[in-house]
Amino acid sequence: MSESYALYHKPYCPYCRKVISAMKAMHINIELRDVEKKAAFNKELFQKGGKKQVPCLKITKKKQQSWMYESADIIDHLHKMADL
Repeated sequence: MSESYALYHKPYCPYCRKVISAMKAMHINIELRDVEKKAAFNKELFQKGGKKQVPCLKITKKKQQSWMYESADIIDHLHKMADL
C-alpha cells in the first residue's frame, strides 16, 4: 500500500509541539513541513488543505490526499498507525 504523511507545523505552536512529542514517543517518523520557514508549504496548506491551521497532517493514499486538523485527532491517528 502506498501511503505517505507530512505534518504542517509552526515551531512555537503548542499544539504542533504536542503532536511532534507524540510522534517521537511512538517512534513515528513523518516529514515535518515548517510553514513559517517555507512559503510554499504555507501556500500548499491553504490551497489544498483549505485553511492555514496547524498542526495539519497531510495523508496521501493511492494518489488521494486528505488533510487532518486538530492535534487530538492527529495523535489518535498516530496511535492507530503505531498499532499496525
